Amino acid sequence: MGTEPTGRRLSRRRLIGTAGLGLAGLTAGCTDLRSSDDEPASNDSSTDGADDGNGDASGDGGAADGDDGNGEGNGDDETADNIPEIDGGAVAFVYDDGPIEDYEQAFPVHQEFDAPASAGIVSEWIGREDFNGTDWMTVEQIAELEDAGWEIMSHTTDHTALGAFDLVEDAGPDDTRVYPEQRNHGFHHGHDVEITDSETSVRRTVVDSDTDDTGGYLEFDEPLGESFAAGEAVERYPEDVMDDFLGRSKQELEEHGFEIDTLLAPYDIVDDWAVDHAREHYDGIANVNPGSMHNDPDAFDPFDTNRDYFIEFTTREEIQRELDQLAADEGLGIIGAHTFKEEVTADRIRETLEWIDERDLEVVTFRQLIRAAAAR
Repeated sequence: MGTEPTGRRLSRRRLIGTAGLGLAGLTAGCTDLRSSDDEPASNDSSTDGADDGNGDASGDGGAADGDDGNGEGNGDDETADNIPEIDGGAVAFVYDDGPIEDYEQAFPVHQEFDAPASAGIVSEWIGREDFNGTDWMTVEQIAELEDAGWEIMSHTTDHTALGAFDLVEDAGPDDTRVYPEQRNHGFHHGHDVEITDSETSVRRTVVDSDTDDTGGYLEFDEPLGESFAAGEAVERYPEDVMDDFLGRSKQELEEHGFEIDTLLAPYDIVDDWAVDHAREHYDGIANVNPGSMHNDPDAFDPFDTNRDYFIEFTTREEIQRELDQLAADEGLGIIGAHTFKEEVTADRIRETLEWIDERDLEVVTFRQLIRAAAAR
């Protein structure tokens, strides 16, 4: 996952998500394995569903753990045993994607400190070998993490961006191409996307994605048949496709025996559309607002979380300053990393855990963070 995260995507999409389309919205985010101008390592999601492009990163309301916003919980009944007591500040490590490096590199170091972590697993990448530059954890390896106290999270079925993207060029009835601000949805050919301006909606199948003299585009199987104005329309996955990505990932992971009630959003891209659908399946999203690790324990919202990277896109000095502030505020921190990246080493993870220990910050999972905050 390659580009530096930016702030959460709050825009006119709140209006589009609620005006006439039956969804009241809020917001959320992961960075990617490749750069958004690159083609993905493979593009066979129509057959096996696993592909990953690299897009720009980006990423309000909330339901407490066990509440999906409609009074119906997704999590287990709470007991005193599964609600941790946090005396002071706490940090949740949330690792992306499920590469073998989580097991071979991060896991042993966390074991040294008796410190859990959360791992966002792309369900259709489990057990893959030599895919996107690395191998991916098997069911047995993931189960070993969970048995040791790690949390297993959904990271969608095949690392698909969940948000909507504004069109940056007008599109006419005869056009088979649209130009969104990011073309992440083109990394998975064969999926349907929806073009909508809240009054008119068209559904088409993505058959190609590339860049031309105009910019990055999605190519459809047939012309749009309608006109859409740049800045007034978005392209996004339709409701049933969103629910498939989110619900099927949870189901597939649970069929392997894992407890799944939280989500890590691919590419750190989350907006109202993504949060609305995530609420139907999960109790929180770990990376709604990338770029800060700080979360207020007295106003913690599992669907409006802040997460920052603790090795990528930062410096040792900056992370130590942020941990100092977290300890002083007795705040809740969420930090993450892609362990397949060269700079994310066992020594760097160990160093960060040492800094956390020196500041008397507790290490918990994201699920525990939600439950502790809800119990305050």
